[in-house]
This record gives sequence, structure tokens and C-alpha cells, in this order.
Amino acid sequence: MNQKMSLFTKISYGLGDFASQLIWTFVGTYLTVYYTDVVGLTPLAVSIIMLIARAYDAVDDPLTGAIAERTRTRFGRFRPYILYGTPLLAIVNVLAFTSPAFGGNQTAKVIWAGATYLLLGMLYSIVNLSYGALSTVMTNKPEEIIQLNSARMIGTNLGAVLLSGAAMPLLLKFSNGDAPTAQGYTMAVAVFSLLAIPLFYLLFFSSKEVIQPVKEEKIPFRTTFKVVLTNKPLICIFMIMLFSLIAIFGRLGTVIYYYIYVLKRFDLIAPLMMLPSICTAVSILVTSRFVEKVGKKKMCTISYIGSAAVLTALFFTDISNITMLMILTALFGIFSFSAPIPMSMIAEAIDYAEDKTGVRADGTSYATVSLSTKMASAIGGSIGIMMIGAFGYVANAEQTLQAMNGINLVVNLIPAAFMLLSLVPLYLYPLNQEKNEAIRNRLRSKEVTAREEIAREEVARGVAAREVTE
Repeated sequence: MNQKMSLFTKISYGLGDFASQLIWTFVGTYLTVYYTDVVGLTPLAVSIIMLIARAYDAVDDPLTGAIAERTRTRFGRFRPYILYGTPLLAIVNVLAFTSPAFGGNQTAKVIWAGATYLLLGMLYSIVNLSYGALSTVMTNKPEEIIQLNSARMIGTNLGAVLLSGAAMPLLLKFSNGDAPTAQGYTMAVAVFSLLAIPLFYLLFFSSKEVIQPVKEEKIPFRTTFKVVLTNKPLICIFMIMLFSLIAIFGRLGTVIYYYIYVLKRFDLIAPLMMLPSICTAVSILVTSRFVEKVGKKKMCTISYIGSAAVLTALFFTDISNITMLMILTALFGIFSFSAPIPMSMIAEAIDYAEDKTGVRADGTSYATVSLSTKMASAIGGSIGIMMIGAFGYVANAEQTLQAMNGINLVVNLIPAAFMLLSLVPLYLYPLNQEKNEAIRNRLRSKEVTAREEIAREEVARGVAAREVTE
């Protein structure tokens, strides 16, 4: 337990989210525009599909986490789901960007889109929830947990950089034209899915689960869910991530419309998409060493207020001032350094609940918080696309001034408001460094006592067995 985690393990863990971005960030960035501009679905239909899928996730994700934490294999509790779920995730990801013609039947197209998107979300939960939960069982050292989640966020942003730089050129190359086609999307997604598989497997082989429940007692599902739902720190983290990620994913899912229909600069899509991700990766690398010293809540406060200020400035910037747009886009990336901090707080919340109730619900706890990621993706994307439609957006057409102003509002000002909203649950988060250290000390003491009790029971059973034999 005291052995220092290797740099290779941390890098491999970070590459796990690099792989995730090759799938989920592409989905978050391009699936809505694929549905509206290529498949021909209405913005309302796209919004309904996303909201239904996320409503299902509200049940599926915590259940997936609860099942995973009860799994016992030679690979551990969470790693097997990465091993077996990865190839299925890659296949369904390609299917989600494959749209049969169905003879022009719009209802059939909507059903296909909904079914593949729902299945994609289920498989992504199986792989990504298990991946995320690993950080809570690979080490019990706070600084290493922060390092793992920082590596993860760097991987996130580097994956986003690759997607931002390569996605549109790949789409156009496979489309054999000036605009992305259905074939272009399918082939580009196939490339990214194939790249993700070996990265997930590198994570599988390099990670090790070192924290296990001391007692192998069977805990009812209802007890686990009660522990999670009454865990105030965990609920605060859920809300922090929900609001901040609605801002991020809502912007990510609609910003492509801003670049295509407001700026009208296809040549700037790649650099503008890459810039915030590059700046965020560098910013996380620089700021991660200060998190424990300054404090998680203070660092998040700086990040959220700074991000909101920059997005507000972007809203009011003239679209002809490309230099200022580039500078502000870079600043948005710099102020996004807080991404790994709430995730590193999940381990604190898990310890808090275990100290309070005696139940370690790591898988379910992580799944509950991770649900905020997919809910934010759906809420941000669906609200964004509905608002754009309400402002008069028409696919593949010259947009009215009202529609362009609506896109600007959805891409910049609405996300700024959600960033500020994240400060409310952040303020209510009850844990700090001193409380966490006290909790960890009590848990270590309980673990020692429990292991001594188990050892005494084993000795007593051995003595009893010898007496029976004699």
C-alpha cells in the first residue's frame, strides 16, 4: 500500500481518458450536427433522443457501479469490464454514426438513432465507469489520487486536441468533397474507435487494484444506494460537476454551429477546437502541484469565475476580430484547469461514507457522480440544440441574424451562467484537508482492527479443526 506509484502507471491511466475522448468527445461534438445535417433529423427529435437516453442512464449507471463493486475476479472488481467491454464499445460507436436509408422513412431513422445512441451510452458506462472507479482503488494517497486524475484530464485534453485537429480533415477526406457526408462520418469514427482499443488495453494491463473491502460481506443493493444518496459530499460533487459540465458539454456540442454558421470559417475550425484543449492540458500540468496547498475549493472557485468571465467576453466580441477570439478561446482553456479536482474529491466522499456507515460503495459512488457527465452532455446538448432551433436555425442554409445571435448566446453566455451556478454546491461541500486526514486515520485504524479480528477468527477455526481431527 505504501509503494510509490510508477510514472508509467500514471501515464497509462491518463491514456485511458485519451481513449475515451476518441469516442465520447467525438460523439459530444459531432453527433448532433451529424443527426441534423446528414441524417436529416429535426432538432426536437435529437433533443428527445438525448433526454430519453440520459433518463435511462439515471437508473443504469448506479446499477452498473453497484454490480461492478460486487464483482470478484482474478483481475479485480473493475478491470474486467474494461477488458471485455472495450471492443463492444468500439463496434457500437461506429454503428451510431451509420445511418441506413430505410427508404426515406424518418420514423425508422429516429428509432435507429435512438437505439444505437442508447446502447452506446450503456457500453460507455460499463467501460468508463470502471475506468474512473479505478482511481479510487489504485491508491489511498491523496497526492497520488490528484496525480491520477490530473493525468486523466491531460489525457482528456490531448485526446480532444487530436480530435480537433484530425476530425474535420478525416471527415472531408473520407467524404471526397467540401462537406462531411454519411460515409465520411462512419469511416472517421471507425479510425478513432480502432485507436481507442489498444489504449484501453494498456490501461487494463498497467493498473492494479490495491484497495479492497476488508470483509467480504454481502451488502444489499438498497443499503448501498441509501449510503450513496445520503452522502452529502458526494451529492455536492455531483452538482458541481453537473453544472460545470453542462457549460462545457453544452458549448462543445454547439460550438461547431458557431464556427460554421456564425464565423463562416471552415479553415479555423481545427485551430479553434484545438486551442482550448492544448491550453487546458498545460494549465492542469502547471496548477496540479498547487491544489493541495491552495485548497480544492479555492482552485475551483478561481477556475469557474475565470471561465465565466472569458465566455461572457467572447459573447460580446465582434466576430470579425479573429485575434481577440483566439486569445479569449485560449484563456477559456487556461481557466479550465479545475477539471480533475472534483473527480479527486470523489475518493474523499467515499471515505466519508465508509467512516460514517461502514459501507465502502466505491463503484456506485463513482457511477453516481459519473452520471453527471452524461446528464450534462445530454442536457447541455439538448437544451442547446432546442434553443438554436427556437432561434430559427435551418440546417445547411444561410442563417438569419436572429439565428446567429441565438447560436452565440447558446455557445457563450449560457455556459457562463452554468459555470457561476457551479459555485453554489462548491460552497456547500463540507470536507477539507483536516477533516479528510482525520477520516483516513480512523479508517486505517478500523482496517487494522478488522484484519486482526479476521486473523483471530482464522486461528480459532484452525484450532477447532485440529481438535476435531484429534
